[in-house]
Amino acid sequence: VKELAITDLEGTRRVVEEANRANLNHIIYLSRLDADPNSMFAVLRTKGQAERLVRQSAIPATIVRSATLFGRHDRFLNSLAGLAAWSWPFVWLPAGGHALLQPLWVEDLARVLVRLSDPLDLQGYRGQTFEVAGAERLRYEELMRQVLSAAGLSRRPLGVRMPLVRFLTNVYWGRLRRPPVTRFFLDRLAVPETIEMDSVVRQFGFAPSRLSDQISYLRQGNLRWRLWG
Repeated sequence: VKELAITDLEGTRRVVEEANRANLNHIIYLSRLDADPNSMFAVLRTKGQAERLVRQSAIPATIVRSATLFGRHDRFLNSLAGLAAWSWPFVWLPAGGHALLQPLWVEDLARVLVRLSDPLDLQGYRGQTFEVAGAERLRYEELMRQVLSAAGLSRRPLGVRMPLVRFLTNVYWGRLRRPPVTRFFLDRLAVPETIEMDSVVRQFGFAPSRLSDQISYLRQGNLRWRLWG
């Protein structure tokens, strides 16, 4: 939580100060879906507080609330595949794998940011808040099926109660410098991370990629060791 405050709050405050000093005319802030300064979850609360700092600036701002991102070097799907590689013969499904996710391909986010950065702002994006997510709403269990298939792994699903997962995360993974599972990842599963399915098409004129079309990178070797990379 302390690191979040330093990175998101202090970092955002400094960026806003420097932007004012440089007389910039537009700030684009990348936030998270469900960001709320009063959220009980640290990541969402900190992002909501950072959004408030950006809005209070004298510089016109555009806020992009993004779903969880995936891409070749992500710490999301790569970590899930790596954990599955270690957990033979099972794949763990926190809370039974019922959490809803709508992950967004990182290159689709890049397309959104390029459109928002138009210096002429012909579409009137400045001053607005946008929510972006992927093409599919997937339960965690279905997401893991696709991850396992792409990675060439065969595992039996094993539902695990969330209190046990949190305990193991705090006691075991929490000792590592770069833990593959964190309390913030588990918080992500506690709040449905979804938006309207046509949101990106309606706002930006293109359809985001489906998960299965962009995760062939998971079939690389050394899955177990990439977990710690």
